[in-house]
Amino acid sequence: MSAPGGGRARFEPGKGLVRLLDAWMRRQQGLIEYDTDPDCIVRVSRLRAPRRIRLSDGVIVERGDVVLDIHFWNERLPGASGSLAFGGRFGRRLARSFLRLARAMEHDSRIADAVAVRGRLAFAEARSREEMTRFGAWFGFESVDAARPSLGLVLHDLFEDLWLVMLTWAFNPSTLRGRSFRRRREDLWISRPRMIEHYLGKGRRARA
Repeated sequence: MSAPGGGRARFEPGKGLVRLLDAWMRRQQGLIEYDTDPDCIVRVSRLRAPRRIRLSDGVIVERGDVVLDIHFWNERLPGASGSLAFGGRFGRRLARSFLRLARAMEHDSRIADAVAVRGRLAFAEARSREEMTRFGAWFGFESVDAARPSLGLVLHDLFEDLWLVMLTWAFNPSTLRGRSFRRRREDLWISRPRMIEHYLGKGRRARA
């Protein structure tokens, strides 16, 4: 709803500043846009695994290995959250984004050397760990216990909680209603072989 006297317009410069800061942070993070399809809602960045992790398919991610970190593409996230229609749209777009990521991991030299994909996802605080684990499993990811967070990581997460609200306000304000400030985080992982098999294997077997 617009405020009297054109109040809505007064907020636009603030949103523009958030968008500029978001663009600057993306450059600092080195985000890789591996697919140009407008339905792709995921970008990735390269990082070094912070510790040794053994995944359920037997793949061991050694500390320092190249892994891909998931970042949602804010401008492309579907609006009007809180409905079954939103959940369906988001789930379908996310699955297609991961399918394209699996293809890119085979052919895109920028990310082909990654041994795994990590999503350090931030969920509404009301979500239980079991719900977050089920969400990850639906897309082939598994939950991996995170190390005890340092003070620096706790402060980082507090800042990120605020930043996520600002991004939502700037890019998708219709989803702010009822949104909690604090987020619960979960590390979700999938190995490169499982990513490719989960998203590309069925199609290949069908064509064989």
